[in-house]
Formats: sequence, structure tokens, C-alpha cells
Amino acid sequence: MQHTPILLPDDDQRSAEKRVISLLRAWNTGAEAQQDMWEDLATSMGDLRAKSCLQAFEQMLGLLNLHGWQSLAIMPIGTKGVSPDEAALARFVMASTEQRRDAALAEAGFFVSPAGLLPLLCAASKFGLPLLCEECRSRILPPSVRTPTH
Repeated sequence: MQHTPILLPDDDQRSAEKRVISLLRAWNTGAEAQQDMWEDLATSMGDLRAKSCLQAFEQMLGLLNLHGWQSLAIMPIGTKGVSPDEAALARFVMASTEQRRDAALAEAGFFVSPAGLLPLLCAASKFGLPLLCEECRSRILPPSVRTPTH
């Protein structure tokens, strides 16, 4: 018997949440997708912000691997819809970034053991902040005015 993953619609997600998921998928795909991910981030937010964003992303993934209850279901690039794990992680990153600590800790409890809760919360907020800033800039500035800041 073949099992098909249940995917959630991605229509109601914010652009920053979609960005979290696309970065997760690119990271799991391989070196070429990771390079594309880097170039896209650097173009969008500048080298310095992109570097700090990816460092926090790697730290967050390391904590998920070290303290995680289980491996996350990350779909391949181009999949329409999102896995429940991808959606939950994107919500967690945004809750951490927006200082909704109770919601973030509740989400984190499903990902990691108690020893990893606070470090994961800190890494996720550092990862999500540049993405949230990118989302805000896209709402304020017309496309022709957006330029990366260094």
C-alpha cells in the first residue's frame, strides 16, 4: 500500500512563512538549490543580512536535529501545498520573531525536547527577523524602488 502525504493549502500563509518553507525545501534539495537560495536572499536583503539569516537558519536546523523528537516532513521544491510539519515550523518561526513567546513555546514543544526549547526560540527569532523585514519592505516599497541594503 502506498501512502500519500496529506498536504495543507498554502494560500493563507504570509510571504515570510512561505519563505521559511521555501528555504527548508531548498536546504533539503542539495548544494545547487542552497546556492540559489543564498543568491536570492543576498539580492533581496543584502549580503550581511542574508549571511546572518542563514547562520540562524543553520543553527535552528542543528537544534532540531540535536533535540528533535522526530525528523520533519519536508516536501520537495515545487510541491503544491505544505506538510503539517512545514506549516507548524513556519508558524513557530513567525511567532518567535514577533515575540509571541507563549505561542512559540507551545509550537516548539512539538519539535524539540525541553533542553532545546529556549535555544530553538532564540535561533528562530534571529532567522525570522530578516524575513519579516523583507516582507514589510515588499508591502511598503514598489518593486522598482526595492534595493538590498548592506
